[in-house]
Amino acid sequence: MQTKPAIDHILGGAWRRWLWAPLVALALSLSGCGSGGGDGGHVGPTPEKARATVLVYVVGSDLEGRLMNPDGTLSDKYGNMATYNIEEMKEIGSTPDVNVILETGGAQKDGWRTVRRQRVVKGGTEVLADLGVQRMSDGENLRKFIEWGVKTYPAQAYHLIFWNHGGGPLGGFGVDQNYYPDMKTMPMPEMAAALDGAQRTTGAKIDLIGFDACLMASVEIAHMLSPYAHYLVASEDIEPGLGWDWEAYLKHLTTNPDATAVTTGQAIIDGYVKKMEAGGSNMITLSLIDLAKMETLMDSLGDMAETINRKLGSPNLAQRFHTWSELAYARRATHDYQTSWFYNNAYDLVDLGDFVTMPKLGSLGVSEEQVAAVQAALEDAVIYNKHGQRLWQTSGLTMYSPLVSVKQGQHTSYATLNVPDSLKSLVSNYGDIALSPDLPAPSIGPLQSDGDLLYASLVNPRFSAVEYIGLWQDNTRLAIKPLDGVAPAGAPNEVRVAAHADEGWFTIPSADGTDILVDVLPDDTPRYATGYAQYSIPVYRQGNENDSSTLGVLLVDYMEDVDGDKTYRIVSFLGHQDASPYASRSDSQSLQAGTIFHPIKWSPEKGWSVDQTQKIVSYAVGGDDTPRDQWWQLGTVSAQSLCGGDCRYRFEIIDFQGNTAY
Repeated sequence: MQTKPAIDHILGGAWRRWLWAPLVALALSLSGCGSGGGDGGHVGPTPEKARATVLVYVVGSDLEGRLMNPDGTLSDKYGNMATYNIEEMKEIGSTPDVNVILETGGAQKDGWRTVRRQRVVKGGTEVLADLGVQRMSDGENLRKFIEWGVKTYPAQAYHLIFWNHGGGPLGGFGVDQNYYPDMKTMPMPEMAAALDGAQRTTGAKIDLIGFDACLMASVEIAHMLSPYAHYLVASEDIEPGLGWDWEAYLKHLTTNPDATAVTTGQAIIDGYVKKMEAGGSNMITLSLIDLAKMETLMDSLGDMAETINRKLGSPNLAQRFHTWSELAYARRATHDYQTSWFYNNAYDLVDLGDFVTMPKLGSLGVSEEQVAAVQAALEDAVIYNKHGQRLWQTSGLTMYSPLVSVKQGQHTSYATLNVPDSLKSLVSNYGDIALSPDLPAPSIGPLQSDGDLLYASLVNPRFSAVEYIGLWQDNTRLAIKPLDGVAPAGAPNEVRVAAHADEGWFTIPSADGTDILVDVLPDDTPRYATGYAQYSIPVYRQGNENDSSTLGVLLVDYMEDVDGDKTYRIVSFLGHQDASPYASRSDSQSLQAGTIFHPIKWSPEKGWSVDQTQKIVSYAVGGDDTPRDQWWQLGTVSAQSLCGGDCRYRFEIIDFQGNTAY
């Protein structure tokens, strides 16, 4: 049995720089400065030209204009995030040596319904032209802006900054809210064509392209941009709506005559990290990429892909399936970004450095020399990289590796990207096998019991990604919980799963005096930094005057002391569209007493849906110095108290494509 696409009808607030669309979301972007060249990009000023011209392509969308309601309609509230960043720009403004030029539009808001070209000056902006209504996610509009900017503000160095939603190599860039609900984005091939056309017309190569945006630091994007720019600044992960520290960025550029693309890119990253950490956002990434090194990186990665393709293309069907499962396991274990079976997030971007070092790749014929070649090229290309405190070390670049998107068919658009054929073949071969009706599906054998312990054999365990147990009454699933038992030994090579039947189902003690039964999902965060959440509870946060309503998860730390006492402490809330019932790679928020949540429950008819008949009112969480008995923590309840003598149990499986089986 397959799960339905979960809660894809609920759209959250505008506080992350990406947006749900039918198949893929988007993220926002910006860029840097400096000039090209092997010395880091600095070229001294001349009397005829400014030292640098910064072209900022600002598509407002819901980040600036009307926020999205939970049902996908537009609200009467505004994001104002572009205005916030432009105010930061005004603190510095243009100088005789540096031009800061904007093209703005794309939001349902006064001043943003038409496309305007403006020059940022200290304390304000000068409107240079109003071009009327144009779709800012069209590549032709971008090409014309670049050509006009280079011609009108000639400089020794050009910097192109993309500001709006972005969705990685398959999602592209930009959502023009004035064309809502047509959520067309600018595909990466269209963006590359615009850059190519502008370069042919002007002869100018951009010194630094930047994305103050989610998910744009991919090896595919960097490779496609490399003919048109020297350096790239972008994020592997999502970005909070407040974006980069524009004042720090422009201050470095305008006050340092010797500023280069490299030093300015570093200043952008340092300023961004400092700004985000000051606001409590500790799960962020930002990288500076030398685009001249992308060909070597792509060649080494393509060589590795060709080796795996030979295994995937074996004439022996069983061997192909075996190879596929090894690759699927490596993919599953890799630190990824915005990939969720439960919430239908299908970006499927994995950290490149993490993926190529997966031990399973050795069984696919990948040699140590091939891995070393990719690592060396990656380290050479990523010249500066920082991440927030809650993340493991990131490599600075992602790559597309299908998992959830295979089921959606989204992976097929990978063939349109300008990447090596071996990478296209790897994605295609993986997807073809994943969708094969002959691919062995995992399943659960007959349920057995040993006192309170339930256990069963796992059939085709190689193709199983996650297992858990559900408590059912009639055709209603009351709750799910992680496996918490050890099965008796079985036959050689037999894999068994086990859980205690009656005890250990979870409730949330609520501040309004009620205990709400909740689903507690198995840990899906193996690559998080030590001490981060172990479990998550899908919820829907009710909006207030400060925050919009949004999906999310309550994050739970599991602790067991030396006496075996277990504590499940609710530590924070992971919100907005980027949330997954599995704790996805985004930034959590502190919990305030009195916040209202509704549990998200699963049923065969509806899939995942919000249960608004039940209300959770949160306690204050407290800090590490709060006595344990004062924490807001999960309670446990017996199955018998929930369903009497009519309790039924099912071990449940999610396979590598997100299908659920009992």
